[in-house]
Amino acid sequence: MVGGDAVGGSAALARLIDQAGEAILADFQRYYGIDLRDVLRPEGTLSPRRALALIRWLPPECATYAVLRGGPEFYGWGPDRYMSAALIDAVKENTHAFVSANSKRKPKPPEPVERPDMKVRRKRGANSFRAMAASRIAAAKNRKAN
Repeated sequence: MVGGDAVGGSAALARLIDQAGEAILADFQRYYGIDLRDVLRPEGTLSPRRALALIRWLPPECATYAVLRGGPEFYGWGPDRYMSAALIDAVKENTHAFVSANSKRKPKPPEPVERPDMKVRRKRGANSFRAMAASRIAAAKNRKAN
């Protein structure tokens, strides 16, 4: 997230505070029980370098990473939540495949679980496995029909 800084992290920390200051303040209170203002106080015990280290090791679902990744919709979305969404999507896909194979009328494909980065995913939709498989199946049906 942040590179080294010759003056102990002051400039890098200042940039991060400009980007996500409120979120860092909230996360320091929530996860560490530390007041971020201790960096700014002359008698404070929190050095900029230590503050940067603490920011680097915040969990991925924290408010700071949400702001840095694009906004509050990312809050709470860590690896566990993405894995749960992927698992739910896989169950939906398997159920759809089973129902499609065992019925004359083909049901509508299931919608994926909404994720905060769905706009990016929709742009890449043509490269998804489902899109590639669908195009190959359609091509095979066209060859059979001709």
